[in-house]
Amino acid sequence: MTLTSVLDTTLDRPPADAISARDASEPARVADPHAPVRDVDDLVRHVDAIVPVAVRRQLWTLFFDDDDVPLPLMVPLEGIPEVPDTSALDHYGDALAAVATEFGAATVAFVLERVGAASPRPSDRRWAEGLQALGRGRPFEVRPVLLCGDDGVSLLDAGSGTDGHAARDAVPQASSSPVRLVDIVRLP
Repeated sequence: MTLTSVLDTTLDRPPADAISARDASEPARVADPHAPVRDVDDLVRHVDAIVPVAVRRQLWTLFFDDDDVPLPLMVPLEGIPEVPDTSALDHYGDALAAVATEFGAATVAFVLERVGAASPRPSDRRWAEGLQALGRGRPFEVRPVLLCGDDGVSLLDAGSGTDGHAARDAVPQASSSPVRLVDIVRLP
């Protein structure tokens, strides 16, 4: 293939406005990165704009200030096991406490991203329970844990077995370069 043939190739492009590709009956949603994220519905909409569908198994950590405004900091943690390790989670909580203190985060939100159906699995609920516990005795509170699956983003309720599903018909976006578990958590 020559340079000329590459330059002459036409590319199929997505619609200019990816939001317009959604269901016409749904009002257009434009995420304001500076708008406060005050409740679970706001959180689901905020995360849906960032990670609309699952691409790989990873854990996202998002940070919010005292006014519930998202901080320009997100941590994708790749290589998480099916079942959480409590010691590793505790070490991650300590690392998050340092980050929260450094950047002024009052709350954190977790999104468990995994390919598959939106219905929570027992291991997903164990993750939610472990992540909810990270705020105890640390300088941040933990918001409700979300699940991102093939069908979109939903509330991951650790105890009840319901999923509060809020799937969106979204155009998949590329994930950022994830951080590996071994890069953040040092196990004894």
